[in-house]
Amino acid sequence: MNNKNGFALIELLVVVALISIFSAVGVVTYNGYISNAKDKKAQSNFNQIVKTMNNELANCRINPSAKLFNNQYCNSLIEPNVNAVSNFFNSSTLTNPYDKNEKVVGSNLCNKGTVAISSSNVSGSYQVQYVSQKKDIKYTKIVESKWSSERTEQMSKEESYKCSTQTLTASASSAPKQTIYNYKPPHSGSGAGIIVDENGNMLAGQGAHACGSNCFDGTMPNWYTLDANGNKVYPGKPGSKYRWVMTEGASASGNIASSCGGGNCKYNFADNTYTVLNSGQTFKAGESIDSRKPIP
Repeated sequence: MNNKNGFALIELLVVVALISIFSAVGVVTYNGYISNAKDKKAQSNFNQIVKTMNNELANCRINPSAKLFNNQYCNSLIEPNVNAVSNFFNSSTLTNPYDKNEKVVGSNLCNKGTVAISSSNVSGSYQVQYVSQKKDIKYTKIVESKWSSERTEQMSKEESYKCSTQTLTASASSAPKQTIYNYKPPHSGSGAGIIVDENGNMLAGQGAHACGSNCFDGTMPNWYTLDANGNKVYPGKPGSKYRWVMTEGASASGNIASSCGGGNCKYNFADNTYTVLNSGQTFKAGESIDSRKPIP
């Protein structure tokens, strides 16, 4: 009688099952490690941004002739605008750990890894926020400057905050699409503006103009210009088929420059962007000409 050594079918099945279990556990552990690492990096970006802002602004108290955020001197009469501060960090070595093609500083807190910078309730101060979707916590810190009108009582806050993809999608789909008739400027400051029709085409013979916020917010309903046929056009009047829109915003130092002279731009109401026709480059409206970057 011959004895043959080998594995029974049941033994092989047990080995395969064990390998599958160990593999699954390994994948879950690895994914958990990556998820934790990305969340920690994003929160580190948030803390680094707050620290850098505090250092930059504190330096102004020591040296009034210093330059902060690479674009404004400390002896300016106004604080650096939010766009200038945001651009400073988006041009730095900081990266979004969830997507290196996404900016570190943005406006949508529910975009993973995004840090939001905005003006706080106290004039001259900034609010910096970040949402950890892994922990469902929103972190808020206030950064004061020498331009702050008063002392902020609560400088830091943590609160429960859950980003709902379903809610965000529903809100986005139900939101009315922006047109010439419900246009809202990208921010409430001054900038370079153009007069366009409902399709975003510039009014013939009208170049770009530097203008205060009242050009764009609808508080100049009786101001008019003339079209090519000599007819009055009211770009600040609600319901008008022409509208003042902001292309470039003012720089941190208050300078206003434009690339839209001579009918050289086309405006997109849907997403508040404009295209410089002779270069084909598209930019986000409201950013200054010295800090803007083309949209890929």
